[in-house]
Amino acid sequence: MKNDLTKIVISGEGGQGIQTIAKVLSTSLKDSGYYVSYIPQFGPEQRGAPSISFIQYSNKEIKYPRFYKADYLIVLRERAIPAVTAFISKSTKVIFDSSTIRSNIIKQSENKKEAVPATKLASDLFGEKNLNLIISGYLTKLFLLKDKEVWNIIKTQLRKKFSGKKDLEDKAYNAFIYGYEFTLERKKFSEPTFKTNKKIIITKNQDKEAYISPELCKGCGICIEKCPVGALKFGKEIGVYGNPIPEIDLNKCIACGNCGRFCPDCAIQVKEKNIN
Repeated sequence: MKNDLTKIVISGEGGQGIQTIAKVLSTSLKDSGYYVSYIPQFGPEQRGAPSISFIQYSNKEIKYPRFYKADYLIVLRERAIPAVTAFISKSTKVIFDSSTIRSNIIKQSENKKEAVPATKLASDLFGEKNLNLIISGYLTKLFLLKDKEVWNIIKTQLRKKFSGKKDLEDKAYNAFIYGYEFTLERKKFSEPTFKTNKKIIITKNQDKEAYISPELCKGCGICIEKCPVGALKFGKEIGVYGNPIPEIDLNKCIACGNCGRFCPDCAIQVKEKNIN
């Protein structure tokens, strides 16, 4: 890069892998010979809380880690924008997720907005949890890093997640390469179609019925972990913080009540029907 010092803000919500993106980018820049400063900022430690990372890199030593205006802002949820608006100047390049964010609400950088519908692409092609890999792929190209070297860093960062799961690793790699090769949207952006369903989702069979409230569910996945029979998995519906929420297979469900008992937000409940 021509600039001696480049300042980057990456922002979104807990559960999106914002800090994974930042760690991968920071490590890759450091391994490429730059001086790097990386500062993570978290909200309350739960999914859906604001998650922001501040990165600087330079050919020279970085003497002060804080900054007030960004050269690049990557923002992946509309809810995260108020937390980072102050870092946008007329020269800031803003890259946003056009499947979750309305382009007209980012007004400070009208001529430097670009987008990738990352949430929709991940959901349609690779699985929702690979959104951060799509973004990491694009940032690899943006900052002129070597894709093979960055992928090796990703594999190291996510080795526990990939352990013994070749199909998971393959999807992640494909998402990364897709992001690396993606041509960003300019001027004409996708519609932000990934929005929270405001209606309670009711699922029924002959002897049980389940209720899931997307407006309460933040997609933490605790109910999935606590289900003893694997009746829950992440589905296509979007919860209050833009994360995928669980769907239930009532044919597997034994109505043990674990999902409702462990849910921190009272977003799910399963009942047995009264059969006379």
